[in-house]
Amino acid sequence: MPNVVTVREAVQRSKADGMPVSEYTLRRWIKSGAIPVRKVGQKVLLYYPNLVRYLQCEDGKDNYPATVAAVSGIRRIEI
Repeated sequence: MPNVVTVREAVQRSKADGMPVSEYTLRRWIKSGAIPVRKVGQKVLLYYPNLVRYLQCEDGKDNYPATVAAVSGIRRIEI
């Protein structure tokens, strides 16, 4: 199987490998920059092992979006 796949191919392959991820979720991860891609014309291509690494948290960290880690709400600014 090729390792460079489209988004839909990545979704199908992840389901076959027992790591189901929806197309919507994968596109969100791509948009947030969590999974690097290359755009070729209208197509978005990704390296499938990068998706597997992301799903398995091989970097040793939990995969939280940047907005979760940021402080939310109103905060006082000292002048």
